[in-house]
Amino acid sequence: MATDNTPPPPERNENSKKEEKKAEDELGESIRTILKIVETLHSRFPTPPAEKRMNRSNTAPVNPSAASQASGLESSKSLKTSLNQGESETAIPKLKRNLRLLKDDVRKLQELNEEVAVEVSKQIGPLDNLLKQVEKINSTNKKLTEGNKNDLEKVNKKIFNLMCQVPLLPNKSKKNKGTDSDDGNGNNHGKPIVCLPGIHANEEDLKSLAVFRDVQAKFEQLDNEKRIYLLSFAVFPENQEVNRTMLMYWWIGEGILNYKVTPPKKGSVLADEDRPENVVKKVLEEFVEKKLIEPVINKRKVEPSSYKMTPFVHASLVRISMEMKLFNMYHKGEKPTMNTSGLNKVCLVEASSSQPEAKANKMKDAELIETIFNVSERFPDFTFKWFSEDQSSAKKKFGPLSKVTYKTLKVFYLGRWERTANRHIEVENPELMKYLKHMTRLRLLSFQGISRIERLDDAVCKLRDLIILDLRACYNLEKLPDKIDSLKALTYLDITDCYMIDRMPKRLSWLDNLEVLKGFVVSDATDDETVCTLDELEHLKNLRKLSISINKDVTVAKLFGDIQNFNSLEKLKVAWGGINDHKEEETHSAVKKFFRQVTFQEPPPTKKVTKKDTEKVPDRLPLKLKKLDLQCFPNPNLPTWIQPNKLGDLEKLYIKGGTKLTGFGTSPPEEGQEATCNVKILRLKFLPRLKVEWRDLQRYFPKLEFLDKYQCPQVSFCPTDGIGIWSKKK
Repeated sequence: MATDNTPPPPERNENSKKEEKKAEDELGESIRTILKIVETLHSRFPTPPAEKRMNRSNTAPVNPSAASQASGLESSKSLKTSLNQGESETAIPKLKRNLRLLKDDVRKLQELNEEVAVEVSKQIGPLDNLLKQVEKINSTNKKLTEGNKNDLEKVNKKIFNLMCQVPLLPNKSKKNKGTDSDDGNGNNHGKPIVCLPGIHANEEDLKSLAVFRDVQAKFEQLDNEKRIYLLSFAVFPENQEVNRTMLMYWWIGEGILNYKVTPPKKGSVLADEDRPENVVKKVLEEFVEKKLIEPVINKRKVEPSSYKMTPFVHASLVRISMEMKLFNMYHKGEKPTMNTSGLNKVCLVEASSSQPEAKANKMKDAELIETIFNVSERFPDFTFKWFSEDQSSAKKKFGPLSKVTYKTLKVFYLGRWERTANRHIEVENPELMKYLKHMTRLRLLSFQGISRIERLDDAVCKLRDLIILDLRACYNLEKLPDKIDSLKALTYLDITDCYMIDRMPKRLSWLDNLEVLKGFVVSDATDDETVCTLDELEHLKNLRKLSISINKDVTVAKLFGDIQNFNSLEKLKVAWGGINDHKEEETHSAVKKFFRQVTFQEPPPTKKVTKKDTEKVPDRLPLKLKKLDLQCFPNPNLPTWIQPNKLGDLEKLYIKGGTKLTGFGTSPPEEGQEATCNVKILRLKFLPRLKVEWRDLQRYFPKLEFLDKYQCPQVSFCPTDGIGIWSKKK
């Protein structure tokens, strides 16, 4: 053991340092020499006046109309100049600029090298002490103590955080593809890239730019609520996709967006634009029109669902948010850090768990915190400790007999906000969730994408004001609390992709305010006293959106019979798992394969339809249904109540997957025959046996405006583009 841990000889270390220092000095000297040469060239061949005027953005007019006219004149002049003089005139300034940037990058890498060296050296002492402790243990005991394991975990976390700060460098040897360090596909296994200091760090330079003045002017024209909506983008990295639903959840949690969509009085009608999802959509569209954000365009989507912000607009809003004391994570010349802002918001960033403030007795004024939002931290569960009994007693704000509560905390967003699962988030100590009982005024709780959560602590049932519970993609979660009906205000519940959950608690159907339920499981569980069945959701009079996973052999008639009288239902998604044959798995994506492998077993033999199963055979869809999404449909034909002539007011029909499906169940209407189908958006995916021509589709769906066809080889003669998209608006 001693031989393996012996450090290299001091002379060798000293020589290595000298060689590295020499290489750094030579690189710096080379850059300085080249810069001198370029400066001389630039003095002899100066930049043309027209180009200089184009680069002086800080003198651009603020007036939008004047700006557009000036930009048009300048662009025409620039075009003529480039045609007459060629690109050679700009080569020297570009080389000069790139050399300066390279010089700055080299300096930052040197600083990073020194920082990592110092932090790594700090871990030698704890590891050396741990080694001495282990050597003192009786040789017959071959196991580490819990204290030893905790010490090792702390060191491991710090080393891992340091590793993620080092930028990913390309392999010099390309022959060794397929090794652990390089998969040959450019995949960095979720390792983040170190970002250089943001534009917002140079306050004077930023405020001198016309773009900052433009953003500030547009910001000041907004009302108070929209200002907060816009400043929310300052939390996310620039040019990152931000999902609209996630923003809606956050804004509802903050209390700046009204979430109530049900009519306040009998007989009153709720305007469609008052729904929170439509309010958010309208606000984001306004920001797009003002060129404050950009929609993320996806040709397979009729309208965008994600948005991003360009670097200069983002930097301007970061600076404004700092001046308003809304967020306090950015500091000049430093990486983002976790701090409480003047308005009591805390953003968790990478390595927050290693900061001194991560300890319960180090976070000041925890009882005043209103929002905790996880931007990039992988181990966020330390935040539970801030709201323990010990924290409040340390502040001496409660008497010895008083009840410990944190009434100001409204948003506890520990989960993933990104659409992709590249960032791994883990709860190291699920027992800390017991402190949820003290967060008595919590409105939004998100554990999205967090692993190692096998169950929710019963403490979550104490959150009587909770509006949104986001458990999406908690892959280890096995069950929901039996007393979930204690969450009287719960309106949004998302348990999508929680593959280990095989039954729903009985009291789920007692959540009177529930409007959105995603991930309801129809299982083989037979205990009617503890399991909630699909037909019992009829008691949820406000339920507008429902997604279902079928984990049993249930007939399509029984399924739709159970939901026929869901009179408030507007959007329905049904996914049959394990029902189709093996060929279905070959046509689906890797996610669908994983879904079946983890969640479902081979389906039992098809049973005969009994009288009990036929008692609720439907003759129509729910009256207000606007969107129907069927995944892995198990039958050769659509039943009568889903055929095009029986879809009522349905506007969106998605059929994704189904190796047996061959047709729509009825012949298309003849020419001149009146068609009643109102479907405008049709998506057909992974349907190898579905056979229909474009002319018949037009008869089935006369109001069709958008078609998405993917891996449906027998859906023929459709005027789609190269990826299977047809749009009437083209």
